[in-house]
Amino acid sequence: MTLLELVIVLAIIGLAVSLVAPRYGRWTEEWTLRSAAERVAQTVRYARTRALFEHTYFVMEIEPATGAVRVFNPASGFQRAYTLPRGVTINDDEFNPPPVLRLLFPPSGVVEERNLWLTDRRRSRYHVHVSFMLGSSLVEAVKEGSR
Repeated sequence: MTLLELVIVLAIIGLAVSLVAPRYGRWTEEWTLRSAAERVAQTVRYARTRALFEHTYFVMEIEPATGAVRVFNPASGFQRAYTLPRGVTINDDEFNPPPVLRLLFPPSGVVEERNLWLTDRRRSRYHVHVSFMLGSSLVEAVKEGSR
């Protein structure tokens, strides 16, 4: 193998990497946004299930400014919290959202209808819909096209 052949092979590998790297970056951002939407949806399901089985109220608080998500039981002091990934923002349907979004989960299982939107830096959006059809909640994480 000559030095010229080695340089040509390295140039071809470098070209292939430069073509694949931007697509990999977009894929990881998309995956991060989708997993954040799924985690919010799972948190809603978790809080509703705990409220039903423990026959007590649970509260889910979301701080859009910091991305902090917290589920807690005011009576027992139970709390579970996490932060959304960097670059992912969350908001609801309101034009002037409050500093803290609260969802209340009563022991009856009837949940207030809410729409939450998760957005990333590229303006891709996922919709998490909390509904109370037939007394049970349905939570969907559905991709909405990029703007």
